[in-house]
Amino acid sequence: MKPLIACYSYSGNTLTVAQKLQELINADFTRIEPVKDRWYLIKAVHAYLEKKWPIKPCITDISEYDCLIICCPVWASRTPPGVNQYLEELENVSGKKCAALVTMGGDGNQIATIQIRENLESQGMEFIDKLAIGGKAQKSGEWESMVEDFARKFQD
Repeated sequence: MKPLIACYSYSGNTLTVAQKLQELINADFTRIEPVKDRWYLIKAVHAYLEKKWPIKPCITDISEYDCLIICCPVWASRTPPGVNQYLEELENVSGKKCAALVTMGGDGNQIATIQIRENLESQGMEFIDKLAIGGKAQKSGEWESMVEDFARKFQD
């Protein structure tokens, strides 16, 4: 399986987790970055409202890949606006596998993985699995074993 990891990270926590996954499954990597950065409160409100923001060029045509893994933080229980835009810009995804990996400061409920799953399945992708890493797992270091378990789903 040839996977692509598409990662948006604000503080670097999600990037650290995504890079660990990349190392474990030997995936290609693309960064999702907004054209213009905004104040955190505005980001959270726009995430809650499921807005989209323009993003810098990155890999959106996944014709060369078998699987796409979206990695992002959870803001206001939802996906960040740049990730929403990325999902809209995807090309050649039908029939491919997909997954979601999210990080969050808290440990409560979130709907971000549901948003990602529904969006990608509506484009004809097959959802494999999701991983949500909460604040406690990030602080304790437990996230590493969680990512190792998740990675097994993408190894040939």
